[in-house]
Amino acid sequence: LVNDYNLGGEWGQTTKDGIKASKKLWSLVNWIKKWEADGETYIDGIGTQMHISFNKNANSQNGLKSAITGMFQLMAKSGKLARVSELDMGYNDANGNSVPTSKMTEEQHKEMADFYEWIIKEYLCIIPPEQQWGICQWCATDNVSSGGWRANTPVGIWDSNYYRKHVYAGFVRGLSSGTTDV
Repeated sequence: LVNDYNLGGEWGQTTKDGIKASKKLWSLVNWIKKWEADGETYIDGIGTQMHISFNKNANSQNGLKSAITGMFQLMAKSGKLARVSELDMGYNDANGNSVPTSKMTEEQHKEMADFYEWIIKEYLCIIPPEQQWGICQWCATDNVSSGGWRANTPVGIWDSNYYRKHVYAGFVRGLSSGTTDV
């Protein structure tokens, strides 16, 4: 597995073969081919670290969604297993400012839940089942302290007291969309 961050970034995108994705991911896919050309090296999958934020600004949000779609399309095209290895989400207001956990409204939590649902559905829709290697939620709870990972950012699917948040439901809705009858 090759695991990296910003593979779904909006910046530095290029379009090839009808797929618009980050130059970083195009480069990674190219490097995998070069590494495997020795006949001994085998990379079984690509992991993407998705430390993102919902954006209240519609243009920013649509750009991020487009970048995520392109990332999943290129990961699928690579033929490698595709893993969302680190998924967490903050919230940016219409001006692009990060909203701290203590200032989040119920509406904002619901917007994040819908975005989680969309991401997971997009993964399950674009990545072929035989390439799906899973989705890992990076932060179980919010970090309300002044230190640590994304401090004072509503990144958890539970709050700091382990109560389920709306994003928990969004995560579950997304996962349930990929279920099939066995």
